[in-house]
Amino acid sequence: MPFAKSDKIIIVGAGVYGLSTALAFLESGFTDIHVFDKNDYFNQSYSYFKGCDSASSDMNKIFRASYGDQVHYQKMALASRDTFLKWNEMIKKENWEGGEPVYINSGNIHLTDLKTLPPFEQATLKSMGDEAICVADADAEEKAMKKGLPKASVDPFLAKERGLHLQGIVDTTGGIMVAEKMCRWVLTLCQRVGGSSFHPHFGKKSGEIQTLLMEYNKTTGGKKCVGIKTKNGEVHFSKTVVVLSGAWTAQIVPEAGEKVEATGGTVALFKVDDPKHLERFSPNNFPAWTYKVRDGAMGGLYGFPVNQGYMKIGYRGTKWINPSGNVNSKVKTAYTEDRETNVPLFGLTLIKNFVREHLPELDRISKTRLCWYSDTCDNDFLISYCPYYEDNSLFVGCGDSGHAFMMFGVIGKVIKDTILGEGDEFLRDLFSWERERVKLNIMNMGDNDARALHHLRMASPKDWIINPAKM
Repeated sequence: MPFAKSDKIIIVGAGVYGLSTALAFLESGFTDIHVFDKNDYFNQSYSYFKGCDSASSDMNKIFRASYGDQVHYQKMALASRDTFLKWNEMIKKENWEGGEPVYINSGNIHLTDLKTLPPFEQATLKSMGDEAICVADADAEEKAMKKGLPKASVDPFLAKERGLHLQGIVDTTGGIMVAEKMCRWVLTLCQRVGGSSFHPHFGKKSGEIQTLLMEYNKTTGGKKCVGIKTKNGEVHFSKTVVVLSGAWTAQIVPEAGEKVEATGGTVALFKVDDPKHLERFSPNNFPAWTYKVRDGAMGGLYGFPVNQGYMKIGYRGTKWINPSGNVNSKVKTAYTEDRETNVPLFGLTLIKNFVREHLPELDRISKTRLCWYSDTCDNDFLISYCPYYEDNSLFVGCGDSGHAFMMFGVIGKVIKDTILGEGDEFLRDLFSWERERVKLNIMNMGDNDARALHHLRMASPKDWIINPAKM
């Protein structure tokens, strides 16, 4: 179905996928782009502390180009990084929100307690060349500092002076993205580039979708999406509706549940007040890190430098689900109708065990949250027309699988090109609905799944003290 640049395009969701896609269409000269979201991002500033609970609404995210032998993702990430560097220059020049960068190249270290380097890290060393450093190398620290990284990027937990053996690699292109600020920046770019062509509809009434509008074909028995209805009763029509709603996707497009499942990761925030610790753990002196991240339920830890006075540490070795009615997993946060302010004790205990051993400066958790992902069975994105709707009337982009934010600088163009039937044929096939996918992740087990929140013991503030006791 050909598009005219004057065609109205409805985008549901204003996170990474939605913002970057809107910007890509606007930069291509499209003149009627409408973006809907339940959060009032102009006033809530993409801040979790102000009531935003999307995956994009966060203090920070890890950037990495280390993808083992998945060179296509490595190329996407590095192209995205080039965009981030341009954004940093623009922000600094304009002194926008103080001029501080949205991407900080502090390094991203992948650590394990294994004696030898795991296959993924070995493949990354091969594919990235001198952009990756093996921490076991005698000159690892020297190599890192030549790349402009802090000394701690190769040994953030002072393992050597404690006589511990930690193996791993440093991705020298890696670091952190200041997530909420990056979202605000791209929203600003949409306004600048789009002008009167950009129409944001934000907030609980005018921005929150109530239902997709359908037209049924009596001849074929099929259906076509012709628009959306929002919670305030307004209807908006378009020949193509683009749903880019992350973990909420299956709640809007039920058919998407066969391809994606909302999963909740465990996140803990630690308030850091001591000036000495604030200096040591600042983004200028401390890297983003992962620990045993591919080691299953007893691994899967990751963390960040301090931001806004907090150090964030997460666990994703097992991610939780919330089966609910006809939705395979329904998002549940501190701000949803069915609220959840705590996290499963299992994940929190693993975070506490790690902190007790490797970050003894942190003595108490200050806040916890479930951070919701949109997972596919093979960790590849789902960016595709939905085959259950005729005339290419409904398009879905989701399945972030925990690595979409780092693609912020390029993912919108991939989505836009796929909608228009253009762009990289390999990526269009890789992210398609129809492609047969290898089942790396368990999905759609429903109430019987041991990961379901209703089976789990939830932690509470009484569990926030780091000592005593390992699990």
